[in-house]
Amino acid sequence: MVDVGFPAVFDALECGVYVVNPLGGIVMFNARAEEILGWRRQEVISPSQSRCFCCAKGERGVDNGLDAGCLHDGNAGVDAGPFVRHLLTRGRTRVAVGVRVRWTPAGNGEAFRVISFWKVLSEEGEALMRQTREVAEEANRQKDKFVSLVAHDLRAPLSSMVGLMEFLLDDPEGSLQPSQHDLVNDMMATGRSLIELIEGVLNIGRLKSGKIIPDKTFFDLQFFTESVIQRVIHLAREKQITLENHIPTDVRIYADMSLFAAVVQNLLTNAIKFSRPGDVISIRQPLSEGGTAVEVCDQGVGIPADVLPKLFNVSEKTTTPGTAGETGTGFGLPFSFDIMEAHGGSLTVQSEAGRGSVFCARLPQVKPRVMLVDDEAMDRFMVRSVLNQMDLEVLEMESGGEALARMEREVPHLILSDVNMPDMDGMELLRRLKQDDATRKIPVILITGDDKTETRDLAFRLGADDFVEKPIILHDFLPRIRHHLGG
Repeated sequence: MVDVGFPAVFDALECGVYVVNPLGGIVMFNARAEEILGWRRQEVISPSQSRCFCCAKGERGVDNGLDAGCLHDGNAGVDAGPFVRHLLTRGRTRVAVGVRVRWTPAGNGEAFRVISFWKVLSEEGEALMRQTREVAEEANRQKDKFVSLVAHDLRAPLSSMVGLMEFLLDDPEGSLQPSQHDLVNDMMATGRSLIELIEGVLNIGRLKSGKIIPDKTFFDLQFFTESVIQRVIHLAREKQITLENHIPTDVRIYADMSLFAAVVQNLLTNAIKFSRPGDVISIRQPLSEGGTAVEVCDQGVGIPADVLPKLFNVSEKTTTPGTAGETGTGFGLPFSFDIMEAHGGSLTVQSEAGRGSVFCARLPQVKPRVMLVDDEAMDRFMVRSVLNQMDLEVLEMESGGEALARMEREVPHLILSDVNMPDMDGMELLRRLKQDDATRKIPVILITGDDKTETRDLAFRLGADDFVEKPIILHDFLPRIRHHLGG
């Protein structure tokens, strides 16, 4: 049986070693393995179903180019190697290694798999690989810059052309013949499609270069999805398709509202495009994932199995005409995938040709963090009692100075501050927060027993997002909190 009580022995080895138990969990990961692959042992050690470095699927659901077969599978008890393989590093690059697999009895009829590996490239080879990679990355940057410049230069004249055609159609004298009217309409549709295509190229370029950074806030998911449905309801009605919103009430979600709306709208538009008259499209939450995911489910034509792995790859041409001949740019799903990735989430799909598709946009679970700043313990208790009804994490501070110090290591999503406090009052705290780029976007609600108009005016001039008077009235206070935190 493998004794995992001697990590120092494994750490002294010159090769990387990890040990897989009968449940597929990694129970040992030595220092050299950390050095070669970049993973920390606390990230990979698990009692069952641990991370796989040899046959992992790429983040877009397509094969990442690693060698076929899995080191964790194969005939139990049969040693193998040495042989050359590629392993996936924490930085999503491949490293060529020599591998040897050995089996060690677990004492219960099963066995541990001991996988040892070592680099097979020389230092010169690694330097050449780094140099090649840097050249490729620079070429890719120059390509993105060129595409962006060309796209910008094309968008302006195309927009002008579409505008001029709209002017022709709106000519009050009606100088166009019916056949000419239809021709101009077709030209406008083509122009708008080209503008949409250019915008897709620019958006993907912005995400890849980090120019689009999600500005995350909490918001109510049902209200949000209903507003997105209203943007596309006319498309569904034209095709006699029903849209159903099954998102429950009082569910909050944490995302960039504008970017996440682009994702959901794209999924709904695609579902409409590939559905038929009489079909139903539903937007719902997966039962097991609470408020962290949104599914768009359709009963349409589905997606062929050979297309699924390419669906989110911008370099693959996967767009096809819809059930009514609708066309698309092919950028919508890759752009949506990148938006979800920028949020730290994911976009996945399940589909069967002829039986519809289910797209799922998942976001990380985030619990709202509220900082309550008040020097009076009883006042903090009363406010906290109200906040405890809303499933929030509450940080209690006794002064403005203490609040600023805490924010250097833990940033809240909302700040509730008393105005009259010793050391640093609420107005000074507000002023400092709004002058600091790192904290100026955090919503601040001031709470005070001072009902003077001058106090309220000063608070809003300094950038307060809301103002609440003591004593707190519950039915007035809770909606103000929900406005900033959703739910």
